[in-house]
Amino acid sequence: MNGIICRVAVICTFFILFGCKEESLKKEIQEIKQTKEVKISVNKDKIATVKNDALYDFEGKYEYKDSVSPNESLFLILKKVETKSIPDFEGASWEEKNEKGENVSMTLGGLLYGNTDLFEEVTEGYAPGFFVVNVQVEPFKDNSLKVNVTFDSSDVLENPVQPPIESTKEALRKGNKNWKIRELSIDRELIFEIKNSNELILKSDFNLEDKIFKRIK
Repeated sequence: MNGIICRVAVICTFFILFGCKEESLKKEIQEIKQTKEVKISVNKDKIATVKNDALYDFEGKYEYKDSVSPNESLFLILKKVETKSIPDFEGASWEEKNEKGENVSMTLGGLLYGNTDLFEEVTEGYAPGFFVVNVQVEPFKDNSLKVNVTFDSSDVLENPVQPPIESTKEALRKGNKNWKIRELSIDRELIFEIKNSNELILKSDFNLEDKIFKRIK
């Protein structure tokens, strides 16, 4: 009889211990899941891995809002253009069919609406000049785009330029005037880091604050 009681006690003890271990195991699994969820949540703020050689993925209108001086907000409009429309074209391109079913060479170009503060480390107290110029885009290293910008003093204006105006001539016809504060000749490469498919970060050449351009269209 005592033997039977002992065996029952052992079996009960086994199930109790097994139940405790199972409960402990479930708790550990739950903690692991929670840890993974936290890690995923943290990683959402990191730079997304985006294949930057698929330039057509970045077609759209991007805006940097200047909260201090709204008139100095910046726009970057990117669109597909045929390489044959660009004199002496050199850069990244791809092929696709046009409306006639013909294979044509395409690249990513567009318009940059900006001001001269983008290209000056220190301003001398005068108001910046403004411009809208054609740009050409290329992949640059990992997760970055290079936007080539070229213009001279004749393209710089006194007042901000915004869409739908698309050229210096059009802005002048609408009453804007040439900026006469100083001579300026720009041939630069602006580097935009790809944060995700809807945000591009303009990296400053002068250790100034980065500018986040958000896709608005």
